[in-house]
Amino acid sequence: MGYRKERASKINHQCIVENEKVKAYLARCGVIDTPLDIDFDSVATALSTIQNRVDSQIERLVVVDGGYEEVCIDGRFPSKRLCFYNVGILTFSLQDLKSLVKQQIINPDDLERLEKDFQRFSFVLSIQGYCHDQKDFITTTRERLYEIFRDNGLNEDGDSLLNTIKWLVFQEYRGGGGFIEIACAGCGDRHIFKKQSASYKDLQNDFLTCACGAKIYITDCFELHTLVDEILGAGAIESYVMSVFEVVLMLSMFRFLIEAKQWGWLPKIFFIKDGPLALFSRLDDFAFKVVRVFLQYLYDRSLQDRVSYVNWIGLDKSGLFVDHLQNLEHKIPAESLVLPDSAYIKKYITGDTGSIFGHNTYFGMKMLVKSDRAFVLDVAIPFGLNRTYQHYLESPHIEDFLTLKHILEILKDLRCDLYQQSFIPIVMLNTLVSISNIPGQRILKSFSQNMLCELA
Repeated sequence: MGYRKERASKINHQCIVENEKVKAYLARCGVIDTPLDIDFDSVATALSTIQNRVDSQIERLVVVDGGYEEVCIDGRFPSKRLCFYNVGILTFSLQDLKSLVKQQIINPDDLERLEKDFQRFSFVLSIQGYCHDQKDFITTTRERLYEIFRDNGLNEDGDSLLNTIKWLVFQEYRGGGGFIEIACAGCGDRHIFKKQSASYKDLQNDFLTCACGAKIYITDCFELHTLVDEILGAGAIESYVMSVFEVVLMLSMFRFLIEAKQWGWLPKIFFIKDGPLALFSRLDDFAFKVVRVFLQYLYDRSLQDRVSYVNWIGLDKSGLFVDHLQNLEHKIPAESLVLPDSAYIKKYITGDTGSIFGHNTYFGMKMLVKSDRAFVLDVAIPFGLNRTYQHYLESPHIEDFLTLKHILEILKDLRCDLYQQSFIPIVMLNTLVSISNIPGQRILKSFSQNMLCELA
């Protein structure tokens, strides 16, 4: 192995090419014949045959995306590191946004021409080497995660994202009675975290006190602190913090409209998330016990009222499904869609892992779409509280998606040629929240050093 930044030789491949043993082995090798037994003509569904199950009323788009950058303040062991975040939520009029459909390059001036509402959330998380009030680092991380959701909110009236977490956990949208089990970070004892007062927004619903004396935050339900090490830090949770913040931010809009009894607005809004509709690693409890249950409730309510209260998608940029689609795109019929079931996923995409794909992590269903371009689409789960994810994935049906036809039509209109498989709303929001490596990281490092020196 070479040294760091050492350039590799440009001629040493020659000894491999001329090696007789290498030649002899390659001469023995034959191509494994693995015929592809997928009949895409029967698996794929023509886009022209897809119909909305209920009338679509989509008028506006809400897009959420974020960016983060880790900054090393001092690289000497144990190092001192911080992670800075920008997360944005942007609202567009669908009609105005369609006016950009023919543009290949997004001009920042175009943002000002659109009727829009943009809000940015910026925060910082200690990754290594910095603590609160001489507390240990795991406690510092737990406390900071609680503060991030407590101190940020869509409204200026102090209604925080933390209230959205409590609203979802306590299932206030269906009259209450919800709870979640949380382990104490101190002694490991498990506690049922449920509403302790009449109003879920009350401060006393933010905490529990364990018999060992440790404080349990409701944000401990994310269990991200279990990935944190006192010496090595919290580098493992950087991306998870951003993903759960994005999801809670988007769900806050559902909460505001439902609490204000403005149900009529939900069918008019199309929610787009950059990335899959899933929460990974330790966030899985929150994903399938809280978020998925809420979407199942909305689906039942949608069928009851004959209108779609949840038009929510995610757009994958990478991963096993994207790789699978790129490899087989030429075999999928034009203007069609493949909705893979659990058998297809296990055989052709993930392999036999011994578990159900997305069982505890996904609150959306994946589709392979081939229209004027090919992309992987996640659509919010199309089944109610009387079904489980595992059983539904065994035999999913296109007909269960309430407004899929209109969603696909909108995405086709909003394609963007600036990047591969890109869409105008995501590209526009990314220009407002992304953090560059150069000069962004250098500026943040200088800013941090100055601030920390002033506080020392």
